[in-house]
Amino acid sequence: MVVNLDEGNPGISILLRSLSLLVGITLAVPAFGNCLTANETKQGVLLTREAPFYSVFYKPDGPGLTEQRLMERDGSLQPVSAVYLHPLLVEKRVSASGTHELKYANAIALDDLPQKKNWQSDTTLFINGKKSVSGTTFIRFDGLGEETIASCSYNVWVINSRLKLTELPPIIFEQYYSPELNLVLRSVRLSAANQPLSEVRFDRFQIGWGN
Repeated sequence: MVVNLDEGNPGISILLRSLSLLVGITLAVPAFGNCLTANETKQGVLLTREAPFYSVFYKPDGPGLTEQRLMERDGSLQPVSAVYLHPLLVEKRVSASGTHELKYANAIALDDLPQKKNWQSDTTLFINGKKSVSGTTFIRFDGLGEETIASCSYNVWVINSRLKLTELPPIIFEQYYSPELNLVLRSVRLSAANQPLSEVRFDRFQIGWGN
């Protein structure tokens, strides 16, 4: 099933694309030689996909992460920066299209998802500092799993993340989160019918910036 975001209202189309970038945390860590360790990820991790080119540097910042991304779009490389309150929850993303920020009404409590099973919060989207639309963020724990990248395997939580804003289709991702590394190792974009639409995996990684 393929969803064409260009159909219908062009303003909604642009907003949906921006929201998809804002919400979609897509990390994967292939291993060459040694596997990533929790101690190494504290130095920051540079992940790169070769085609289409997409390189992102994630560095821990308290319970969350900061992101510096360079991605190929429309034949040119475009920088993007972001802040995550938790690896499963983005707060702000800045790109050539402006600043998109999500404000959550509830306290962030995601580290005990296996016990609580779900978390949700009223959510408001701000675009370039101006309130746009409101809705709800739902994050659900779907079970435990194992994610294998190259020759390395990690225990993960399988997470369903859904953002539903007024008058817009839901934005849904299935994420595979390693609590040990504090990183999402894989992310799959889902349709409203829970059918896979896209998936991003990286080809290589480096510890720290430019090592």
